Amino acid sequence: MKKIFVAMIAAICAFGASAQISPYRQFSPFDGKHFIIDGGVTYSTITEKSAEYKPLFRAGVGGDIPLYYAWTSFCPSLTFESKGFTYTAYDGYIWDYDVTAMSIEAPLEFAFNIPFSRVMGMQILAGPYLGCGIAGKYSQSSALYEQENGFSTLEYNTYGGENPRLNRFDFGLCGGIRFIYDFMVLKLNAEIGCMNMNANDRQPAYKGRSFSACFGLRIP
Repeated sequence: MKKIFVAMIAAICAFGASAQISPYRQFSPFDGKHFIIDGGVTYSTITEKSAEYKPLFRAGVGGDIPLYYAWTSFCPSLTFESKGFTYTAYDGYIWDYDVTAMSIEAPLEFAFNIPFSRVMGMQILAGPYLGCGIAGKYSQSSALYEQENGFSTLEYNTYGGENPRLNRFDFGLCGGIRFIYDFMVLKLNAEIGCMNMNANDRQPAYKGRSFSACFGLRIP
């Protein structure tokens, strides 16, 4: 009786292991860890009403670490982000602002994996990101100011220096869709900033918004 009980337990364990691992992994491109390199374009702005989107670029490296039998993944990354915006404001002069802000970001996303075949699939990603500004240019120009003062443009450092215009640190939420075909990846991403980036006044509140499209490589 004892031998029969042990044999039944062994058979159940063997069947359970086979059922949990074999069928999905034979069909899925998400069955192992991968290293991802990608780059592309960003389309960004802030929540100030008159601000307009500005196209720039981004590049990054990251990982794809399968969880729960590869149905989900942890996808941390480190990216170089070049964002910006343009807008017009009035304070006695009509100012045209043009801002470029470069930063390093660390998105910490989790993905739900959807396989289409052994080499093709899709990931739905979401999670927080942390950002640190490193460089950029903040300029404002006015035709009337030039008539009165002889020059039209004032320039500042976006981050740092004696009169920084934006706070260096940022935090927000990000998410998107990543399509996978063999070693190639295409990611469509969105970010919503949660912190006020305005370094001098609380109003207007500068909270970033960006969309990006990136193409890259997925390396086993």
